Amino acid sequence: MKKNDGVSPVIGTILLVAITVVLVAIISAVVMGMTGDIGTGHVVGVQVAPTEVDGEILILISGGADAGDLAGISAYLDEVPGKYYDSTSVKPIVGKPYNFTFFDLSSPPSRFSVVGQFTDGTNQTIFSCNVGE
Repeated sequence: MKKNDGVSPVIGTILLVAITVVLVAIISAVVMGMTGDIGTGHVVGVQVAPTEVDGEILILISGGADAGDLAGISAYLDEVPGKYYDSTSVKPIVGKPYNFTFFDLSSPPSRFSVVGQFTDGTNQTIFSCNVGE
């Protein structure tokens, strides 16, 4: 009788048990909803351009699969909110331009972003760019 008799069946059994445990863990995670907290991104088309007025930026929602779900948009320059009349947020309409004004431009800005507030209660950055590069 050889010394290694029986080693192969033991290793095979251990591998089968390990594969079974991994499969059970994956299936139970899906069934018990552990993956339910993963959010989905919203798709919205945004066009941004500076205007002739110093410190003013034009934002246009041009469409996208989730454009109808927008409850509001806000514009930020280096995390400072821009003003749309007396508000920092506006309920957007697709195809209508919105001018956001930034009053404090004492230091050169570096980051501009547009954040969408959606009807499902989530906020998502829908446009972001570096300024002055």
